[in-house]
Amino acid sequence: MIRIRGARSSSFSIAALCASPILPGRNAEARTENPQPRWVERSIMNYQYVILAVVAVGLLVCINFFILISNFVRVGPNQVLIVSGRRLQLPDGTFAGFRIVKGGGTFVWPLIEKAAVLSLEVFSIEVQRLKARTANGEPVEADCVAQVKIKGDDASIAAAAEHFLGKNEGDMKNLVRPFLEKHLRAVLGNSTLDEVDQTPGTCADRVQAAASADLGGMGLSVISFTIQNVRAR
Repeated sequence: MIRIRGARSSSFSIAALCASPILPGRNAEARTENPQPRWVERSIMNYQYVILAVVAVGLLVCINFFILISNFVRVGPNQVLIVSGRRLQLPDGTFAGFRIVKGGGTFVWPLIEKAAVLSLEVFSIEVQRLKARTANGEPVEADCVAQVKIKGDDASIAAAAEHFLGKNEGDMKNLVRPFLEKHLRAVLGNSTLDEVDQTPGTCADRVQAAASADLGGMGLSVISFTIQNVRAR
């Protein structure tokens, strides 16, 4: 009986020993199946949101910087920028649909404003073989060269923008040349051929004064005027 009991106890102990290694494995599997704590998950999600917010702000800053750079228009000291598209009040209380920027640069609002450059450089206009009659009725021909530019005050720039904005230098010359021809004919018609030969500077000054008064309404100034090669026909 003692042996039988020993056999039973030994068999029970062997079964217990065989079963005992299974428990730690099950506990390990249970630990691996347990999810992470909620505060860890929340920390990870908050970190992801912070990264997304930083990336979005960075993209927004880059886009705004690109828009600012691409719509910032610069002009040289011999140019003026006419920015149109918005109704603005001038210092004298009047309203205008454009603003004037002299030198430097300005930001032009996309889809709202449009910028155009107006040159303030001096340009030459030549008149060749102009036919006229002197005070004595003598038919003569004359050549002349004029130096013309847009005046720098705001009123003259506004007038020049109205007449010449969007036109190239050739178009401007074609518009101004008839005025010079008109005043040159008028001066030659009030002078004799000898007077023009002896005092060409005086005749040129008279043409310049008359042309400047006429072209001033277009924002232009005649810097110089020279009469050349007056000859009888």
